Amino acid sequence: MFFGEKLKSVRELNGISRKELAELINVSEQAVWQYENQHTVPAFMIINKLKKLFLVKPQFFYTKPFIKKVSDIEHIAYRSPDREARKKAKMETTYLNFVDYVISDFEQYLAPSSNAIAFMSESAYRKSIQEVAQEARKELALSNNKDLMYRLELAGIYILEKNIGPNIDAYSTWTKDDRAFIILGNIKKSAVRRNFDLAHELGHLLLHKSIEMDSLSRDEYRQIEKEANDFASYFLMPEDEFMQDFQAISKRSNPYSYLEMKTKYMVSIMALEYRAYNLGLLTFEENRYFYSYLNRHHLRAKEPLDEDISVIKPGKVRALLSFVFDNKLTTLNKVLDDYNVDVAFLENLLDIDDDFFHKFQADSAANYFQLFSNVN
Repeated sequence: MFFGEKLKSVRELNGISRKELAELINVSEQAVWQYENQHTVPAFMIINKLKKLFLVKPQFFYTKPFIKKVSDIEHIAYRSPDREARKKAKMETTYLNFVDYVISDFEQYLAPSSNAIAFMSESAYRKSIQEVAQEARKELALSNNKDLMYRLELAGIYILEKNIGPNIDAYSTWTKDDRAFIILGNIKKSAVRRNFDLAHELGHLLLHKSIEMDSLSRDEYRQIEKEANDFASYFLMPEDEFMQDFQAISKRSNPYSYLEMKTKYMVSIMALEYRAYNLGLLTFEENRYFYSYLNRHHLRAKEPLDEDISVIKPGKVRALLSFVFDNKLTTLNKVLDDYNVDVAFLENLLDIDDDFFHKFQADSAANYFQLFSNVN
């Protein structure tokens, strides 16, 4: 039996509209609608096109859906000036449903662990943003901002990278099973700006868990964005330590005076100056001259040291897969057969390079031949 629901889900996973899919496989948009609603069954030639396009096996469309709905558009903190942001955010829910399923499938082999980030979100109720930021930094045991990615993953957040378009830096969400996600855009970005994105999304996760993002007015959305930015500023640049370090800066209106603090706090020069100005450490004239200098020397888009500070990549998902495969709790080939997908499907879904999976494909083949030789 052909399951149209699976065609719809894998289409949305790839961010393709019905019209776009129709053009790619050379059928009408109405035909795609009929396939997805199971009014007609695609010919085998069409199935082959779908298989190649979506990196799945033909059986994928003839087995029952296995993806559960764990993500809702209402709870995705999705920043974008794009007029079609709602449509794109809706497709991201499908991506999160797939990713959550894979993670849950692999987590079944692990002992249950405490979800520190969920506990922090519950304790954030009725506290000031600065208090939440201070407590989060303490709970995460974050002494050096270079360790932020690791500390967030250790606390239970799953961080992944994917193509979410040129206008979107990141987004975050809680799923129905209380799993926290931060999704980073995979377009090249400096390490310090990525660090601020992580802190910003952590602010959303802790401060705005119960807010229906999709129902907010423009002004309300601007307000929660400001709250997340304020959280990131407090969290990455603790007040007392920051004020003490700032005393060493002699030319407060010169962006190049902030380079040493940039390497310590792992945030942009603009974020450092913004924090200092809000703390009353610069005058209005100094603040104006600072931004005038940035504009004259074209330092807004690309700052000094941006290319010298290494970008940290997420590692939690890779570590989870490695643990399961290395300990032979299952094999890569079994996973691919269970999901009826190609290995490239997992590479794209989890943004993991093919070299990572190549080793485990070889292990799967070796295990098969070992089993075969034992039988004989």
